[in-house]
Amino acid sequence: MPAGRREPKRKRSAPLNGGGSEVASSGLAMAPSLAVEDADALDCGVCFLPLKPPIFQCEVGHVVCSPCRDKLKATGKCHVCCVATDGYRRCHAMERLVESIRVPCPHAAHGCTARPAYHDREGHRSSCPHAPCHCPGEACSFLGSTSALLDHISEVHSWPCITNLEADKYGEFAVHLHDGFNFLLADYPTANMKQGATATVQCLLLLTVARQPVGRTISVLCIDPHAAAAANGGDGPAASKHMECRLTYFNDSNHHGGYQVWDHYQHSNFRVACTDLSDGMPNPDGCFQFVLTNSVIGAYDSDGIEVGVRIYKYTGRCV
Repeated sequence: MPAGRREPKRKRSAPLNGGGSEVASSGLAMAPSLAVEDADALDCGVCFLPLKPPIFQCEVGHVVCSPCRDKLKATGKCHVCCVATDGYRRCHAMERLVESIRVPCPHAAHGCTARPAYHDREGHRSSCPHAPCHCPGEACSFLGSTSALLDHISEVHSWPCITNLEADKYGEFAVHLHDGFNFLLADYPTANMKQGATATVQCLLLLTVARQPVGRTISVLCIDPHAAAAANGGDGPAASKHMECRLTYFNDSNHHGGYQVWDHYQHSNFRVACTDLSDGMPNPDGCFQFVLTNSVIGAYDSDGIEVGVRIYKYTGRCV
């Protein structure tokens, strides 16, 4: 093999219809059995990533993506045929081809009907609203989109699920939590509220209340269907998918066990882990736990606890 040439990748085939990729056409009927016999032809020959515009070709016709074209400038020759070149030219025909090839969303089984371009399949996956989450139930195998999960936890498990929340002027939600799982679908403004933010993103929170000998603990998780992809490098480092929030508890009238407590105020700001629950519920010892002792819990909170929840920062996309 001549110097400078790469060993060609093994050919991959992909059907153009019925679960594979399809060529979008205008005014022409598609044959039902068309297929791409060499799916590698849609990938860059240098980085092996899907080709996307702008696409460039050498004088012979070998194509590369834009970033790889820039890297090859210094060599002055094609990476395949080694023919000297004064520079790669745009290949508009290939650009039109890759834009016309459409594939089903990886989450089609969970209700997504989008058909992104072949080169944008992973980009669509990272933001698809139909990406699945697992049910936090220990013996439950449910897997579905966030909206399907909300229906499942309400109809099958009857866990408390609050979806019609309105924040106060400080961006805080007042919620009444019961023992066990509590689900909260909250709107988080994407800009500073003091500057009049209008855009919001929805976050699905799981707040777990556990009774302890000295009181009760509250732990918080963000159920994010894209968390696993982020952790595996599909959408950036795992550290970039996190949330920062505040829990607040206030009691200005309390008498418990013969001891009187008045004007008790407690709050904590902490980082919340994002997870799709594919590995089950995380160990509580590894999560921040908001602790309320029995001596400060009001009599009206004996069957539940009313707390304030405020989301300060969220760098993912749940819903």
